[in-house]
Amino acid sequence: MAGPAAGSAPAGNVRSTAARTPGRLGSEEYHSAPLPVAQEAAVLFAANHAQSAAGLLKSEIKDTAGRNNKQAWLMLFDLHQTAQDRAEFDSLSMLFSVKFEQSPPAWAEGGDAPSDPRRIQSRDRKDFYALKPNAAGDLAGEIEKFAAFADSQGTVRLDVAKVAAITSEDASLFTSVLQRLRKKHVPMWFNHVEGLERVLRSAFNERATESQRPYWLLLFELYIVQGKMAEFEDLGLEYAVAFEISPPSWETYVNTVAAAAVKAAGAGKAAAEPPSHESGYALKGVLSAASANQVAELNAYAATRSEVTVDMNKVLRVDFAFTSAFFDVVKAIQLAGKRVILANLNELNAALLEALGVNRYAILVRRKSN
Repeated sequence: MAGPAAGSAPAGNVRSTAARTPGRLGSEEYHSAPLPVAQEAAVLFAANHAQSAAGLLKSEIKDTAGRNNKQAWLMLFDLHQTAQDRAEFDSLSMLFSVKFEQSPPAWAEGGDAPSDPRRIQSRDRKDFYALKPNAAGDLAGEIEKFAAFADSQGTVRLDVAKVAAITSEDASLFTSVLQRLRKKHVPMWFNHVEGLERVLRSAFNERATESQRPYWLLLFELYIVQGKMAEFEDLGLEYAVAFEISPPSWETYVNTVAAAAVKAAGAGKAAAEPPSHESGYALKGVLSAASANQVAELNAYAATRSEVTVDMNKVLRVDFAFTSAFFDVVKAIQLAGKRVILANLNELNAALLEALGVNRYAILVRRKSN
């Protein structure tokens, strides 16, 4: 189910359009009644329509039937907190206290509140490389430059957003380069790799031929370096049927930088405070296709644990275009026999994950509202 374009106004009557049309949320089909208001607002927020989400929630708490919907109130608090709108937050607090005869959520000062990383992003991009075809549409030269760049830097963050097509020869070369870097234990991250995976998939025909094999092998390699074992095994079954031979074997790749960062974060937290059931790997910011680094680190963190706790306290939102990928990450960890806990969720993100059906694969724990 494609989300609205970020930053644009939803077309028509929001409550009868995309948010309520049967289709795909997460990775599984749903054919249900219209979404509850809270989930509909969460989907709008995920699609970067915060004002539309706020309008929907404000209408709900003024409605005779919806004014007792405490979740809608709490989601409005989250929206005002995210927007750093203290005046609206305080105004809502007074109404909440009168309505429910209890204390409202506390305003989180700057250091405690999740903020939009686009405002504060400062990242070393010395190891960033964008792979793109030359004027003739060829990739071979760029792949060789990428290999030399990765060798010189010792780590690499590869963006493949510009790869809209690839020849079988270039696919073979790319596979060879990735395998070499992987066996040298070069830490690698990928941006917009989902698009390249679709390009490779589109090269598969119903009747497999030898000329198509490089596309399959490159996709196998991409799954290995991303730690996507479940997808690798599914592709292996398809490969065995298509070519009537055994597929490649799974090989474990550990991004040493990501693994060390997770270990250091865990050690630092352990030194600073006593062990907590709720401590775990912390995601942060806007989770989107640009969050490949965080996903890789999460997979590394999950690899050695039977119970995987993910701290969602600093997550601003899960971008709607990334919801399917995030669903698949959580599902893959759970299907690997692990217990997944998404902790410290605000009401907006909790409602979104419930709409996606993530609660079938993970325990959703909301953070305390007061």
